[in-house]
Amino acid sequence: MALDRTRARYAAMGMCMAVVWLSEGSEPAWEHALRTGVMLLMVPPLLLRAQRRLASKIYECEHPGRFVAQLIAARLLVLVAAFGVSHLLGAVLDPRASHSLVIPGVAVSLAVAAIPLQVRNAYRGRAGAAHPATRPAFSAARLIAAKLTLVIAALLAQLLLSPYVPSPDAVVAVAIAVVVTALGPRVHAHLLVDRTARDRRPAQSAA
Repeated sequence: MALDRTRARYAAMGMCMAVVWLSEGSEPAWEHALRTGVMLLMVPPLLLRAQRRLASKIYECEHPGRFVAQLIAARLLVLVAAFGVSHLLGAVLDPRASHSLVIPGVAVSLAVAAIPLQVRNAYRGRAGAAHPATRPAFSAARLIAAKLTLVIAALLAQLLLSPYVPSPDAVVAVAIAVVVTALGPRVHAHLLVDRTARDRRPAQSAA
């Protein structure tokens, strides 16, 4: 069951990254890769930090509704901020180009529509036997490195395909979805960090 959920999450992540890659098909590939890279640098540190802090509050509190609402609001805020910075960067790089707000609007709308699912997942995590602080969690550095590697590979692929394929961005978007869906569950364990083991090492060295 856990493996099926992991596969489903990476499939959804692959689709989201593919749609984001297609969102600005008219701009140069390097510009879109730069904007995507900036988003990836912003989202994991902010989102993972907020999720760790609020997940602990949800687990410890007897009536966690307020912290569940804060968790959902934090996710929406980080998503809106990331798309906002990406849009501003696009305007700076090419002031004459018109950057569509359709994809950011759709992404935020989907996040809002998924609020019931987020609430259910938050309470499911609260029902777990282990405290969130003791569970393996995503490493922001590893997640950023993995996504930036994917973005760089996608950029190189699109540049190589451009002379030969009418819509290289569509081909690369499909490849992104396939790669994330197929390889994500396999590298998932390598993207996690055991925070309890990391915290024990300084204590042992001090002793």
